[in-house]
Amino acid sequence: MNEPLPPAFARLAWSNLLAQSAEQLGRAAVPLVAVLAPRVVRALPFGRVVLLGPAVSVLAALVMLASVQWPGAVLPALSFFLFGAGPILWTIAQTMLRQAVTPAALLGRVSAMVTMATFGARPLGGAVAALVGGVWGPVPCIALAAAGFAVQAGVILLFPVPRLARLPGTVAA
Repeated sequence: MNEPLPPAFARLAWSNLLAQSAEQLGRAAVPLVAVLAPRVVRALPFGRVVLLGPAVSVLAALVMLASVQWPGAVLPALSFFLFGAGPILWTIAQTMLRQAVTPAALLGRVSAMVTMATFGARPLGGAVAALVGGVWGPVPCIALAAAGFAVQAGVILLFPVPRLARLPGTVAA
């Protein structure tokens, strides 16, 4: 299917094929990471698994920013793959943690609040991205996204979660 190219991709000199192929690679990362997640959780201290999601998202945004300086197919494809991998690993890890530490009677409410906060922030982020991208262009918008992901990773580092050796309530193997 030959859909119109978003203006930001056109300004970055991406072809329609490159943009769509890179995006599909990101979508392919989701089931791959979901299948590999149990191995990752077993191989690493649990807190590092939680931190991996935001850290991979920072890396993905920086790789996308690098694709402006070094155009081609590899960096955007890698960036979209990382954007698929990081958030799904974050989702899996934080869901495991939430289920382990939240009393069963409150789990539905806590999960609903997390969902509301997550999906509620998206329109705000979209509005900021539209403003920055519309006024200053796609490159500052990508840089702002990288900064936002870095702030998210930084906030997580302020809490004890990244130092967890294992999921609370589990026995060491």
